Amino acid sequence: MKDTSTGRLYGVGLGPGDPDQMTLRAVRAIGEADVIAYHSARHGRSIARSIAAAHLRPDHIEEPLVYPVTTETTDHPGGYRGALEEFYEKAAARLAAHLDAGRTVAVLAEGDPMFYGSYMHMHKRLADRY
Repeated sequence: MKDTSTGRLYGVGLGPGDPDQMTLRAVRAIGEADVIAYHSARHGRSIARSIAAAHLRPDHIEEPLVYPVTTETTDHPGGYRGALEEFYEKAAARLAAHLDAGRTVAVLAEGDPMFYGSYMHMHKRLADRY
C-alpha cells in the first residue's frame, strides 16, 4: 500500500504530437500536477513540453530532465550506457524529492509513455514507491 502523504506520479502520454489531439486525461493530469517534468537534449528545447505548453501554469514547478548525451560520444567511465544510467538515477532522485514532499509529478512523454518512451525509465525507478 502506498503512503498517502507522498505525491502521485503520472506518466502523461501526449499523443501523436498535435496539441489539439491530447486526451482529456492528459490535460487533467497536467492540471492536477504540482511539478511538470520533461526530457530534453542539452539545447533545452523539449518537444513534449511544447506539445503541452498551453496547459502549463505559472505556478507549475518545471523540472527539465536534460540528457547528458544524445548521439555524441562521452568520456563517462561507463560510456554512453553508463552516462544515461547515471542520468536516469539522478533524475529519479530529483523527482522522488518532489514526491516525498507530497507534490504530484507529471512526466510528459511524446506518444505513449511506456512504449519506447523516456518515462518508462522513471517508472521503473519510482512506480513501486509512488
